[in-house]
Amino acid sequence: MDKIEKLKIFCLVAEKKSFAQTATLLGLPRSSITYAIQSLEKEYEVLLFYRTTRKVSLTHEGTLFYEESMRLIVQLKELNRFKYQVRHQQGKISIGMPKRMATQILIPNLSEYYQQYPQVKVLINGSDAFSNLVEQQLDCVVRVGQVQDEYLLIRPITSVKLLTLASPQYITEFGRPNDLNNLKQHFGVDYHVAQNYKEFTELTFADFRVKIPYRLLVENTEAYIQAGLSGLGIIQIPEFDAQIYLKQERLVDLFTDITYQFLPVNILLTNRKYRPQYFQDFIDWLIGLLNKSIGSH
Repeated sequence: MDKIEKLKIFCLVAEKKSFAQTATLLGLPRSSITYAIQSLEKEYEVLLFYRTTRKVSLTHEGTLFYEESMRLIVQLKELNRFKYQVRHQQGKISIGMPKRMATQILIPNLSEYYQQYPQVKVLINGSDAFSNLVEQQLDCVVRVGQVQDEYLLIRPITSVKLLTLASPQYITEFGRPNDLNNLKQHFGVDYHVAQNYKEFTELTFADFRVKIPYRLLVENTEAYIQAGLSGLGIIQIPEFDAQIYLKQERLVDLFTDITYQFLPVNILLTNRKYRPQYFQDFIDWLIGLLNKSIGSH
């Protein structure tokens, strides 16, 4: 008989004020009820009941012990609720990922996942800043770019091509750069989540970086892309984010004959042993979705 069972027996005796009635209700010998109560009294060095031949009543310490025992039993029932949710594929998944990836890829396709797990809640932290998985109590985080974190599991997904783009309006006003060396005569759009001021913005290519002037500093991807579309400077965004604007001829790929920079895309997870099946399946589904949507071919 484990401690929780003993506590349940104690609480029932306290409520029924009878060892015999408790034994009948539980279908146990009266000796088992007596053993459970004596075992608790011995372990915690406290007298729980006043016993007479006609009635059983709680001592003062027994009343306090009853309150704490009931609180513990209720908490245990709440913990068992988690087991029920896992068995019945109920629960929640908290994920951090770049805002446009959430709005352009995850959310439009999420109904596919709900077909298998309609009772799972998905909480999306769509932020351009790097989501901190541990501090923000997230189950997983999708990151674009290099990551190093010895405390987390890193599952590679794919890599994305980084394109250097300008709008036709910008090209009409400032011309199209002939080569990378010519870039310093052009304007970029600076993008910093923390809005750290600096003299130049930086364009990244496979083997080197180029610093160029800028006239506008923004702090989120949406503003950054809109600045490029409005002709306010040259921008760099992943290929999956640029495709729609290239097809609409609202942006132009400036350097199609150079070696592109490729950015890794990873999912970061806490290194925990037990994961519900609905979460494991979500990760597998998301990896497949991102590979299909943004994988470089």
